[in-house]
Amino acid sequence: MYRALPLVLLLSAAIPAWAELSTPEGHVILTLGGAVDETNLPAQTENDGGLFGYLEVTHAGAAGFDATMLEGLEQLKITIPYGPPESQRDYIFSGPRLSEIMKLAGAEGKSALPMAMDGYQAEIPWQSIKTHQPIVATHADGVPMGTGGYGPTMIVFPPTDDAELAQMQASQQVWAIAYIAIE
Repeated sequence: MYRALPLVLLLSAAIPAWAELSTPEGHVILTLGGAVDETNLPAQTENDGGLFGYLEVTHAGAAGFDATMLEGLEQLKITIPYGPPESQRDYIFSGPRLSEIMKLAGAEGKSALPMAMDGYQAEIPWQSIKTHQPIVATHADGVPMGTGGYGPTMIVFPPTDDAELAQMQASQQVWAIAYIAIE
């Protein structure tokens, strides 16, 4: 004999269970704010000071990631020539895909605007993120990137033979990222 399951149980089984964004336990090294659906950090106002105050970053809540959270995601390696022309060399950058971090923050399908600690900002449309799969590098040559160099995080695109695309991506390859605005 079959028993009918309550309608509530049937409907809840059809809806995927989304994991909530965990709370960073260590120092937050990457913050996504703006049009994010998942947050684990409080709002930032213009009066809060610090680096975000200096950069005039405000948000109603953000997705913050510490090193452990980023290292817990699938890590990819991209080797590219990088640095000033007089001392450029090949670096092996590693870190998670930007698209995966955006999905965790509830920002899939939106544009990312990474901002460096000096205020430089570039827009990366979702189609480019999805197609070219840049990473948010946390390591260079196997060593964590600290503040004061290219870190603590950096957008890195895989190499391409398309000169026009490479030039566009070079301007989007923001280093010393302080914040990624999501639109």
